Amino acid sequence: MQNIRSKLNFIACCAALTAPLSVAAQLEEIVITAQKRPESLLESPLSLVVISEQELERSHFVDLADLATLAPNLQVLPHPNAASTLLLFIRGVGNSDEQVIQDPSVAVYLDGVYLSRSQGLASEFLDLERIEVLRGPQGTLYGRNATSGAVNLITKAPSFDASNFSQTLNTGSRALLRATTHLNVPVSDSVAVKVSYQNSQQNGFVRNVGTGAPRFGDEDRNAWRIDGLWQPSDDLRVRLIVDSEEASDTPAYVGAVGLLPDRVDAPKAGSVWVSDLQKNYVQADGLTAIVDWQVNSHWQVRSITSKRELSDFQYQDLHSGVRGPIAVLITEAQGTQEQLSQELNLTYSNADESLTAILGAYWFDEDANRNARNTVPGAKVRKLVFGRTINNKAKALYGQVSWRPDWREQNLELTLGVRASEDERYVLIDRAQQSLPDGPLMFAPMSNVGQREFDNVSPSFMARYQLSDQAYVYAKRVAGYKSGGFNARASTAARFSEGFDDETLVSRELGVKAELLDRRLRVAATVFQSDYDDIQMNVQSDPNNIVVADVLNAGRASIDGFELDIDALVGEQSELTLRYGWLDANYDIIRDANGQNIASDYRFMGAPEHSVLLAWSSVLGASAESGLRYSVSYSWRDQFFGSNTTDAGVYQVPAHGLMSGDLSRAWDFDWGSLEASLWGTNLLDTAYYRWHYNAGAGGAIPSGVWGEPRTIGLKLKLEL
Repeated sequence: MQNIRSKLNFIACCAALTAPLSVAAQLEEIVITAQKRPESLLESPLSLVVISEQELERSHFVDLADLATLAPNLQVLPHPNAASTLLLFIRGVGNSDEQVIQDPSVAVYLDGVYLSRSQGLASEFLDLERIEVLRGPQGTLYGRNATSGAVNLITKAPSFDASNFSQTLNTGSRALLRATTHLNVPVSDSVAVKVSYQNSQQNGFVRNVGTGAPRFGDEDRNAWRIDGLWQPSDDLRVRLIVDSEEASDTPAYVGAVGLLPDRVDAPKAGSVWVSDLQKNYVQADGLTAIVDWQVNSHWQVRSITSKRELSDFQYQDLHSGVRGPIAVLITEAQGTQEQLSQELNLTYSNADESLTAILGAYWFDEDANRNARNTVPGAKVRKLVFGRTINNKAKALYGQVSWRPDWREQNLELTLGVRASEDERYVLIDRAQQSLPDGPLMFAPMSNVGQREFDNVSPSFMARYQLSDQAYVYAKRVAGYKSGGFNARASTAARFSEGFDDETLVSRELGVKAELLDRRLRVAATVFQSDYDDIQMNVQSDPNNIVVADVLNAGRASIDGFELDIDALVGEQSELTLRYGWLDANYDIIRDANGQNIASDYRFMGAPEHSVLLAWSSVLGASAESGLRYSVSYSWRDQFFGSNTTDAGVYQVPAHGLMSGDLSRAWDFDWGSLEASLWGTNLLDTAYYRWHYNAGAGGAIPSGVWGEPRTIGLKLKLEL
């Protein structure tokens, strides 16, 4: 910690020494849509981090994995078996599994469309205007599977102002080459179209000296997007979006490491015994229609209709050479998923906005299939699961009303919300076993079938009080819910069919938001306490056999925390950002099949006690237009657990900090502009784990997935 404090003090001192003295500027006002209607960040009774387009560019954001360095109390873990799969945790609550018959705890939305699967989240989403990270349960407005929070990805709509074209080229360490093209064309006074394309390639940092793909962690991605906007009048706006992302990345390298305090740096090369290392593959396609109709001065209707398709293949070689010249485990899986969704909401506000409301209906239908093969060469056996039919349906009605009574100049606002949800799940899978190398498939005598229905009512209550024109305090009690499901690794067919129930989380929060010093200082602070019930945990399920485990609603936990976000202008052209999160997450009760409380054997994974971001951005020169802009940031995470259970050892990701920087200069010409940036991530070349867990396939092999080493790059951006 002393080393961390020294680095943070160094950055702060540099900021103070280089700060211009003028005090005329103000922080830009931030408008968000986290509550499904435009509102000021200052006035929203939410704990959230808003990452602007400028911050995304300065931090050289690539995919959702980079959010972990930008938003405290958010963790993003790479799934070791699938390069395209990410596992998200907010305030210590997430899901360490990626089964399509189980749901995540963090809801991810792209332009208002729910992305239901963890697969494909490592895609490079194009043309982002901002990202909103909502911390805490969002059950009323976002529904199921926003138990711990939500991530909103908001893209830039086409513009009617003028035709414009931009081309960005990024090159850097490990043969990085990323080319991004945007073209915006106003076809008429009422129609505009924007087309975007991106190709991204970069070599991994661990060579494969066996056979197959040349490296672990290679990235090879393509994405395109066509965004059309039709606005025949000021009252009607229709947006049609077609998008596609494709990735052929190789799996991350998973190495055998020790338990803490031992730590092993990433090797330069893998084992010579790796055989036929294969690329992962994912393709995600979407079609979205968004209609906004301003009925009159009080009522507005919004409709979001979407269809999305996902197909993926994953492959991972685990620990070839660790126990001999063969892999401990080889995992393979492939599947397809298709989802249809429709959301319709109606917003209302009276003349003086003392009464506002939103009423909505939501419908979702998902069909998927997934086949998995787990090969254990040492045992000369291959276990297979065929997901023949997977269907999920969801529907919900929700409403939220805010009222400012005619009391004390209407400084008090009371908000009441509720959401009623119904979910249906059906799954039919078959199991088989095969003797290696090519023995016959021996199918289980009967299919595993599961069919369950779940319903939930998630209420919310918020009170906000305006202390002054630029300061608010709020208190809230909100609930979230994650639907139940099934476990493909269930111990028996009967246990599979039984499935598990939904889990809930209720959070109580107190917060304050203020803009001070003539909007030169913005402060937001939240303290919260959460009760987490009926937690879906993998525990002993047979009272007479301690090695038989299943997912049961066995847990109860308490989570306390604090979040602080500060933005400050120092002079006219310098900005300082501080974001901090503190967590105290503990399991109170986890009961096994014998009814015993075994909570002492469990830990919250993905929940560092402290996490912080300190960033500084400024200009060297007379003005932002002619000066040299530079930014530097330092993101630090306390150590956190990489596994819920301790029966095979205590797995922890060590505390680590990452420093990034950017130096850029822009030139304006009659024909357009040119910007050049020299940038770097992990500038101190810190060796760190992204995940530490057991990958022993029945035995204990402490394993690590490493983060990227120092990367230096050059970016050129041309705008016409």
